Amino acid sequence: MQSSTLNGPIPVPDTAEDALMSLMMALGRRMRQRQPGDVLDYSAFPILKLLTHQGPMRLSALAQVLGLDASTVSRHAKQLEDRGLLERTEDPDDGRASRVTVSEHGNTCLAQAFETRRHVISSALDDFSEDERETLRALLGRLVQTLMTSGDAGTDSNDTQEHSA
Repeated sequence: MQSSTLNGPIPVPDTAEDALMSLMMALGRRMRQRQPGDVLDYSAFPILKLLTHQGPMRLSALAQVLGLDASTVSRHAKQLEDRGLLERTEDPDDGRASRVTVSEHGNTCLAQAFETRRHVISSALDDFSEDERETLRALLGRLVQTLMTSGDAGTDSNDTQEHSA
């Protein structure tokens, strides 16, 4: 049986970009792992979280915002609805269409799942001073703001290098 521990120290990334990619991979693995008491599969998080923030949406709009195929979102939404995590309501703009929204049970489950994962992150930050935590919060907030407002980073590295020269 293979050990789940590392065989040596993790190399220090050469750049901030490499460090962030390493963080995203490590954090992504930890966030996707089933945690004690989980009732939600991690794949439900994007749909539930988006609907929590945006309110009721048509499945087509949900798929567009998430950048997923409509059939994929429809299948996930049906599973979440069957489990009582989503509710379907009539679309007030078009009586033929429906919208989905997070149920009270879905909100409770999502809040518990996020709290469990927040604890994982909090434990990882135990050795950070309050100043380090505040600096990290500010820098990550700034990075998220930039990523959320800058559009797609669809340029290749050659375009970026030419523009920065």
